[in-house]
Amino acid sequence: MAKTAEPKSKTPAAKAPAPRTATKARDGAGSRRSGPASVYQHMPAGSSFFELSRLMVVGIDSAAGRLIQKAQDGPNGSWPAAWSIIAPGAWLIMTAGLTKDGRVAVVAQLSGTTKLSFITEDANQVGPIDKWNPPADIGAPPGATSYQKLTMANDADGRIEVFATDNQGRIWWIYQNPDQIVQVQKTITPPGTTTPIVVTVDVLAPPAQPWSDWQQLNGQLVTVTAIRQGDGRIALFGINSGLHLYRCQQTKPQAFKVSDWTQWAQIDTGQTGGFTEMAPVVGPLGATNLFALTQNGQVLHTRQQPAGSDTWTAWATPGYSRVPKYTLAAGIQGDGDIVLVSSDQQRVHEFNAQWDAYTQNWSGWRDFNASQASTRLSLNYNADGRLALFSLMLIPDGTQGLWTLNQVAIDSSEWEFEWTALTTSNLKQIVVVRDLTPPV
Repeated sequence: MAKTAEPKSKTPAAKAPAPRTATKARDGAGSRRSGPASVYQHMPAGSSFFELSRLMVVGIDSAAGRLIQKAQDGPNGSWPAAWSIIAPGAWLIMTAGLTKDGRVAVVAQLSGTTKLSFITEDANQVGPIDKWNPPADIGAPPGATSYQKLTMANDADGRIEVFATDNQGRIWWIYQNPDQIVQVQKTITPPGTTTPIVVTVDVLAPPAQPWSDWQQLNGQLVTVTAIRQGDGRIALFGINSGLHLYRCQQTKPQAFKVSDWTQWAQIDTGQTGGFTEMAPVVGPLGATNLFALTQNGQVLHTRQQPAGSDTWTAWATPGYSRVPKYTLAAGIQGDGDIVLVSSDQQRVHEFNAQWDAYTQNWSGWRDFNASQASTRLSLNYNADGRLALFSLMLIPDGTQGLWTLNQVAIDSSEWEFEWTALTTSNLKQIVVVRDLTPPV
């Protein structure tokens, strides 16, 4: 069972552009789905999506540097009052994702060391309490003394690949090694005989070394974001100290060395200017889409064309903003379409839903809520497919609080009005993940 949640491609027969555009123009959120929604298509027959996931926030607190988490109490469930500690000690920076079998995985730096630790949910999640495995040391890139950004993605095999930018702007890469093939002898009795024989067969076994060595990728960046693409290759997007935006991607689904990556391509232009944020997402046609926020507060869009290729469209805009924006998030809603959420310099939140991926038809930016202070936004979807928005807002004491709200239904243009507070202070960093193996 595939445990990642990238949407699958939709065929033209399942989604003809002309009727869909007409439906949206008529009623704004009309019924237009034919067949299973793309977020459900990777599930086995007879298995309900809501039975298999809940949202979890992994974070670091500001006071003690504790590595903590808070998760829904079940599919589409409520949020508990308390945060739970993932691992003891004080932590400086982290990222989170999923293991091949759907458990939450965290990579983080413990205070006092440059080495990074890999922490996963225990596979035995029987009972109501989350269980975590002890941190495993995955070493440190040579010469790194601190990190500016950590990010991870699953490759074509489901193995985790981790990327880091260090204090010098160098880009580092480490990955879980694939299983190895070993030969074992087995005793069998061939059909039609009663005499056992010994045969030698090839079987998969865990690798002798769980992780690769750290490898330095070309280039120099401040921040980098990784995403698994529709064809299984990982793509990287990065911004350097001059706010120039770059992309590169693996040349094959199983990449093991630096030469298995394309060169970095600078994708900002004289007209776009520099970029401050980037939000890549795989769209309903299977192509990687990159949304990026310019220094002037406009959201621009480029995408693979065709899907899975190394060619990209020219920059376009999904809608002009009269008030400049300062933060951006991209997500996939329950029918597999892209939704953007942003906040502008007046602290008003807007969403922009893609109505049709064939024609690149968008709803346009629509105000739907606001914050009292500057915020960072994250999107993920609930077990029933409704999007959940998370707002990490700066508060007067210099720390950050976290609030969340949901779409009222899949593909809805309405959102809940009242925010749910997950904490009103004391957060340093968060990552939102979808836990496929919650305690039972």
